[in-house]
Amino acid sequence: MTDKQGIKLFRGEDAPNLSESGTMSAPVFEGDDRAVLAADGPRSPNLLTGNLDEVVYRGEGDDGMSLVRAWFGPHYVLPRHTHDGDCLYYVVAGSLKMGSQELQAGDGFFVPCNAPYGYEAGPDGVVVLEFRQRTSFGIQVPEGQLAGLRRLAAAAEAYGDDWAERRDVVARAAR
Repeated sequence: MTDKQGIKLFRGEDAPNLSESGTMSAPVFEGDDRAVLAADGPRSPNLLTGNLDEVVYRGEGDDGMSLVRAWFGPHYVLPRHTHDGDCLYYVVAGSLKMGSQELQAGDGFFVPCNAPYGYEAGPDGVVVLEFRQRTSFGIQVPEGQLAGLRRLAAAAEAYGDDWAERRDVVARAAR
């Protein structure tokens, strides 16, 4: 909805997830990491239950603003990756560990275009807001992320049932 001054309202209940919205591309893996992971064998069906994202706002045109709300369950490992656009992150709830730094609710971080980063959600999970001056962006996983990807798979095995329960609560609360 837009009024005469260009103000646009948006509703959280109308927010599609990243894969539905076309806001973020599918991950592109560099090197042989994907083939090595495939050779490891099947992954836990819980792998995707530890994450819930919603495109709360997506402007018009390539350089329009976008806002994503992302929840990651306890100890969810987000392996190092890059995006082809700058992003400002704000921790709304929970905590995350990025390298040796722990960020709590009220903290945030800025990641410039193509800078590799990753983090692990804290023991209660984390909710972050992602602000971008792009309406679409790509994701690339640099070669050499096997350890992080395997840590994510191990976390899915260990916490998958908990993630599923918490994901349902988070999804209901967002509506």
